[in-house]
Amino acid sequence: MNLLKTVKNNSSVKLLTLCCLIGISLSLSAHAQERGGQNMPKRERPTFSSLDLNSDGTVSYAEFEQSDVPNNEHSTIFGHIDADGDGVLTEDEFTSHKPPRRER
Repeated sequence: MNLLKTVKNNSSVKLLTLCCLIGISLSLSAHAQERGGQNMPKRERPTFSSLDLNSDGTVSYAEFEQSDVPNNEHSTIFGHIDADGDGVLTEDEFTSHKPPRRER
């Protein structure tokens, strides 16, 4: 009789543990989604030459618009990279640019 109680208790403990693990997993997944999907793979940064479509050594806004950028914010991102504000990106501007940090 005691053996039967022990087996039932072990099964209950295993079931309770499994339910707790599932709950924790769901909670962590929801938390990650709230934080902007930080578990998502990061985008590869394009090379300057891949953006310079006409190979003239600069990237115009029209060329930059052809690239894939987060949230299609071409104008904002181009403006951040174009350090001297002349309307074209040089390779030096592109390679020395540091993306703005995300607010927390």
